[in-house]
Amino acid sequence: MQCVPDGVPDGQVLVNIIRLTMKVLITGGTGTLGRELTIAVAKAGHLVRIGSRRRMAGAVDPQQEWAPIQLVDGSGLTNAVEGIEAVIHAATDVRKAKKVDVAGTRRLIEVCQAAGIKHLIYVSIVGIDEIPLGYYRCKLQAEQIVAQCGVPFSIVRATQFHTLIDQLLTNAARFPLVMPLPTDFQVQSVAPVEVAGRLVRALGEGPSGRVTEFGGPEVMTLGEAVEIWKEIKRKRKRVIHVPMPGKVATGFRTGKNIVRSGEFGCLRWAEWLRQQEAVNIATTI
Repeated sequence: MQCVPDGVPDGQVLVNIIRLTMKVLITGGTGTLGRELTIAVAKAGHLVRIGSRRRMAGAVDPQQEWAPIQLVDGSGLTNAVEGIEAVIHAATDVRKAKKVDVAGTRRLIEVCQAAGIKHLIYVSIVGIDEIPLGYYRCKLQAEQIVAQCGVPFSIVRATQFHTLIDQLLTNAARFPLVMPLPTDFQVQSVAPVEVAGRLVRALGEGPSGRVTEFGGPEVMTLGEAVEIWKEIKRKRKRVIHVPMPGKVATGFRTGKNIVRSGEFGCLRWAEWLRQQEAVNIATTI
């Protein structure tokens, strides 16, 4: 398995910078991936407009603008795409997937069509067509909407982020005495910064339809991932396996969420955790 540093092959960042500067709207620009995207797209020499319900805290780079948008009702979308050439659609909401990921994507596409957007990049998830999770079904429906909309597009599927696995284990650690987990689930988590790099490359490559899937550099069970997490976080709680029935659980247990043939990031789970711990220590000093 050969990894791609930051999701961008050697020399690709320079190639993107040499390209004509584009003005890019990033929906979900203040989320976990969105924050990495705003940095990566700007580093590639493009102008960034951050589309989000709330303004990002802290100073805004001079190359970045902020556009208030609401995918649920479509407010702000027309103004957000004005003067934009490309859109990276990273906004999502697990709890409101039908309203945000499905209906919201339709609303975004309508304004993209009217504005003549040259490239729409949709951020999706590996395995959504094989694991019958409600949220995944909404993501798959959104993919189909993008593919049929008539706007030049790319769809980039990535595996779960390291941040998601970290949050899952943090939540499990809140239980008294033990950490209950479906330890036989397979995971191939990837660093958000590397997914951002892959999306920047997709921006430079132009509309490509469904592109190669992008995953983390290693496949583990959740049980293996939690042992690494406990060691680095210095947690002593005992992990207990929770058997999960049903087709969704079977999908994760049999690795339907894993990239078998595609591209892979380089930042392994343990290395990413150590980096996060170092950041946490530095901010508390």
